[in-house]
Amino acid sequence: MDNLGKEIDKLSNQLTDLRIELWREHTLFTWQWWMLVVICFVFVILLIVFVKKEKALSTVAFIGIVYIINKNLDDVATALDWYDYRIQLEPIIPTMLPANLIIIPIGFGVLYARYEPWKSFLVSIIIFAGLVSFIALPLMKLAEIYIEKNWNSILSFVSLLAITIISKLIIDRLKFKNV
Repeated sequence: MDNLGKEIDKLSNQLTDLRIELWREHTLFTWQWWMLVVICFVFVILLIVFVKKEKALSTVAFIGIVYIINKNLDDVATALDWYDYRIQLEPIIPTMLPANLIIIPIGFGVLYARYEPWKSFLVSIIIFAGLVSFIALPLMKLAEIYIEKNWNSILSFVSLLAITIISKLIIDRLKFKNV
């Protein structure tokens, strides 16, 4: 078992070295890299502008739950080689940190803060999940940021809706208990 563990460590270190090399030589400061930076800033600004102070706490909690679920699903999907990311803001984490940490949680968080009733919330998340799944992901493929293997836009759409609905159910339940 010790030998197998050492072999895994060795391969993991080699993989990290390759990721750093790919990032340094083919990613850093490319137009795709800058695009990810700008999109992240835009979403942070949207959060600051559109979330009112009185809804900030529940929105941040919602964003946190979306992040945790989405990041874990992305980790599993990346580990199982369902898709891969070639362009990253940083070289170490193999999943799409800008999407997991900023774009998806904040995008849905702004919608959560603005559309509290279920009907309007559902309409807004269906639209945003559709934009992410059927427009952003194909554009990321065209830009060679994202490589689809055993995944597709429909799975992305359904998983984003499920993540968001589960997150709202959790926060609504916590808010109801505190009333």
